[in-house]
Amino acid sequence: ATNDEPVLLLVSGLGCGSDSPADGETGASLALRREMLLEYLTDPDDATDGGASVCRVIVAGGGVSAPSPAKEEEPDKENVANGGGRSYDSIARSDKSRRASSSRDAAEHVASSLRDLDAYLAEMLGGGIPVDYVPGLSDPTNANWPQRPMHSCLLPLSCGFVDLFGRGTNPYEGVLGGGDGGVRVLGTDGLNVADLRRFLATRAPTKRDEEEDTDGDDRVPAASCLDALNQTLRYGHVAPTGPDSLPIFPSSESDPFVMERRPSVYFAGNCDRFDTRLVDANGGEIAEGGGGAAGRNDVTRLVCVPSFAVT
Repeated sequence: ATNDEPVLLLVSGLGCGSDSPADGETGASLALRREMLLEYLTDPDDATDGGASVCRVIVAGGGVSAPSPAKEEEPDKENVANGGGRSYDSIARSDKSRRASSSRDAAEHVASSLRDLDAYLAEMLGGGIPVDYVPGLSDPTNANWPQRPMHSCLLPLSCGFVDLFGRGTNPYEGVLGGGDGGVRVLGTDGLNVADLRRFLATRAPTKRDEEEDTDGDDRVPAASCLDALNQTLRYGHVAPTGPDSLPIFPSSESDPFVMERRPSVYFAGNCDRFDTRLVDANGGEIAEGGGGAAGRNDVTRLVCVPSFAVT
């Protein structure tokens, strides 16, 4: 995008309330990195940089860090940076579907994390930037999909910005720009992609995979987040693994997860790394910068949004 074009900023896994260790490369703590992002968006003296062109921010889940597991449970080594709870990537490699503990310590942790998240979003909104918040795995809302918006009493400071703050559902859908020429955006916190990855594989297990398999369950390597996201678009269904392994509300009249209209941007939050792909109506990849997408309305930009706390 040029400086004159509006920019949609996608972020996930802010991990507010997490006691994250310092980044090994930069030495920056998670709180400091969040402040750097906030300064990028709201600094009035930096009007020529990319932050000035951001027209909207979508927080795709992971705003609240996961509560620490109970003492008798083995902590997830790959999610230490996210408060010690379960990571989205671990779900893709796991056959378990437990929710976070509802103990007193967990409740206090969630309350503290919500206060941090509310204050952080309020600072962002104070800079005049519209923000849509999509709930996720550790947020205090219903577990079954589609997840309802966070209650306004949980984010009182942010909800004070009535014209700027949007409490979205999970999955999230919206049109930016309005009218027929608006950009249709569809996305989730990434749990549907993490769950689908458990059933997809890009190759057979190697000898090294077998040596590293200490559980004896002969798991094959999970497909990438981008491939799984592309598959859901090809299926025309946001949550193809529900209700078997992804908890969803039963519906006898219609399926709310069927894609009735093709999105222009389709994202998944809390992925293991950033990845993007431009695809056509059949899910085939379109070469970047080749002019093949010019003038076409059947093109979708897939975006895997990395977790801010662990990447």
